[in-house]
Amino acid sequence: MPKIKRYVVLEIVLLLGALAYYLFFVNKGIELFDEGYFVHAAERIFQGEQPYKDFALQYSPTYFYLLAFLYKIFGPSILVGRFLSLFTCLLIILVTFAILNKLKINSYKIILLSFLSLISFGYPLINIPNIAWMNVLATTVFMLVYVYWISSNNVEQYIFLILMGLLLVLSLSLKQNFGIALIILSVPLIILGKKASLTQIAKNLIIMFGIWFLLTFAWIYFFFLRDNFQFLIQFVGYSRRFALQTAFSYPPLTYIFQPLGIFKLLPYYLPVLLFFVAFVSLFKRNKNIKIVALSFIVVGEFAVSIYPQSDLLHIYPFFGLILVLLLVSLYKSRLSFLSTGIIIVTILTGFYLTLFREYYRYNPPYRFQNTPLNLPRAKGILIQKTTAENLISLSDFINKRTSKNDYIFSYPYYPMIYFILERRNPSKDLIYEIRLWHQYDDKIILNEIKQKKVKYIVTSYGYVFDSDISRFITKQKEVFKNESFKVFEVAILK
Repeated sequence: MPKIKRYVVLEIVLLLGALAYYLFFVNKGIELFDEGYFVHAAERIFQGEQPYKDFALQYSPTYFYLLAFLYKIFGPSILVGRFLSLFTCLLIILVTFAILNKLKINSYKIILLSFLSLISFGYPLINIPNIAWMNVLATTVFMLVYVYWISSNNVEQYIFLILMGLLLVLSLSLKQNFGIALIILSVPLIILGKKASLTQIAKNLIIMFGIWFLLTFAWIYFFFLRDNFQFLIQFVGYSRRFALQTAFSYPPLTYIFQPLGIFKLLPYYLPVLLFFVAFVSLFKRNKNIKIVALSFIVVGEFAVSIYPQSDLLHIYPFFGLILVLLLVSLYKSRLSFLSTGIIIVTILTGFYLTLFREYYRYNPPYRFQNTPLNLPRAKGILIQKTTAENLISLSDFINKRTSKNDYIFSYPYYPMIYFILERRNPSKDLIYEIRLWHQYDDKIILNEIKQKKVKYIVTSYGYVFDSDISRFITKQKEVFKNESFKVFEVAILK
């Protein structure tokens, strides 16, 4: 069997292994806050409740419409979004293998370690519908097309430029910060990728950015500009406020003096090492411009993903690709043995965090997610026993007092309640804990609650804030309580 085919056989086996591994996690746990944010927004789009511009969302529209489209095909279900993430992450691995093959990385060790890098820090730690994974996929496909473009000539190279323009459109329409970063990075990549005259470079940029501009203007116009330019200003303003609510921080090197501090530093400083390696390589005579360019793409997207919130949750999406590019950049150098050892330690750390530590930052580990949540839209989902009991008792209460598609109000931060109880949200906002997290004034939301005759408000503990909504709730009659939730019956409308 030719050597290249043996590598492909290994890659197919590893992809099947990834599928089996991911399937173990796909139905484990439920995240009422962040997962609820995605599925509830997508369901409202699926139901045609209101134009996208009226939603209090800080992300671009494509991912929500994709999830809504899948609801139309398969029906609204938690597992629909989970399988979307699963197959997105499988495609990330597949495209990464294609990049390695195109780079002629003829090493079983690199293929295997790249595979482990992608699955150890990644999907299982955030097995919910999440825009970030779709952006990682769009970026990885862009990297593959870019590698092909460098090797292409004549008409073929223009086809790849058009494809890169389309991927820039997709990335920006998924999540603004990743899209903007890729757009900025693409300029020096096109300039440095091939030796060409200034005229040819200008032609390349015009083709790629011409496609990007026309299609980007089209979707922005469709969603925000055709009624009133003010809608776009409001959307950008809300997204900016949402992004700036947290002060940026980065773990200092002094962590190395703490017990196990080195393991806390590795995910944050290996990207810095990759940037340094790529920067030094840029000035070498025998540099591999493809590997250097891909390294800058991944480091750039990683930097964007952790700003302004640099907690581990925001490290994961691009970190697997950081490890892959570090392996590829150093696998023929004198530092190969050292870098491989560091990456193996990092991979083991990722698997440890996945299998034995908190599920999704602060929930009990996966081994405690073992109780069926017997609600129609949560069919097949296993969660912690106490959480399951609390959600079931809440569902029983709401089902006795209201009908499907009646309005209830969930406050302050669990939009998943609307989705799994199959009740409607009277407000355009989804979450309320922090003022910057909801776009509309409390008085507007209270007026919607009154207009739509909301009878029951579901709260999680910690609902008392210095806000008009919170003060309104405290005046109402408490009619239900369990370990996680309280329900208030709306009686006083002032």
